[in-house]
Amino acid sequence: MNSHAGKTELSISRRTRPTRLFRTISFALFLALTAGEAAGAEIVLQLSGNAEFPGWMALRAEAEAIDRICFLGKNARGNIDGNFLDALSRSGIPEGEYAISGPLEDERWPSRTFQKNGVLRLKAASGETIAHLDRMRVLGLAIHGRDFYPLLENRVKDPKMIAFYNDDLFERLRTHWGPLRISNWDMGRLFDFWARFSGPSQWKVRVQSGSAEETVKKCKPATAQRPAD
Repeated sequence: MNSHAGKTELSISRRTRPTRLFRTISFALFLALTAGEAAGAEIVLQLSGNAEFPGWMALRAEAEAIDRICFLGKNARGNIDGNFLDALSRSGIPEGEYAISGPLEDERWPSRTFQKNGVLRLKAASGETIAHLDRMRVLGLAIHGRDFYPLLENRVKDPKMIAFYNDDLFERLRTHWGPLRISNWDMGRLFDFWARFSGPSQWKVRVQSGSAEETVKKCKPATAQRPAD
């Protein structure tokens, strides 16, 4: 009787081992996936509503980060949409969640994806943010450098026309998006960081408001040390 009971117990034990192992592996995979999701890539924009010091952005992906890229104000050289910067001051900051977006068909943009010396487009993803930007007559925000010349060099045969097409691209951009200008040096940093990590679907983007005083403190010294291009 005891021998039969012992064999039965052993048989049950052997049958349950694979089940326990499966559960252990499944739980470990769940933890790994959850940790990977929590450690995803994130972009945070903090906007001040000050047309001279509009704000800054930070990026984090895995264990790496760019703590500060400053947006340039109305006095910077190159393509600047001063009207949009003024609108941010009047209408308030369009806080909320955003998603990475490609160019619209109407823009007729030279590249369908984010390229160096191109544009990183952020489309509003939450209801209140969409309504806020709709009142400003834009779909989202567009982070760009001084010009788009490198995108045009292989597409425009006459070098004298590059400046014309560059201005035309900017006009198309600002028709649909609220442009936020960074220096070409910072655009290089932004793109290199972006290119090292995974695709747009894994980036979480958030816009929040910040004080002008904090923005000046963060961005004015950097402007003084390295002239904005």
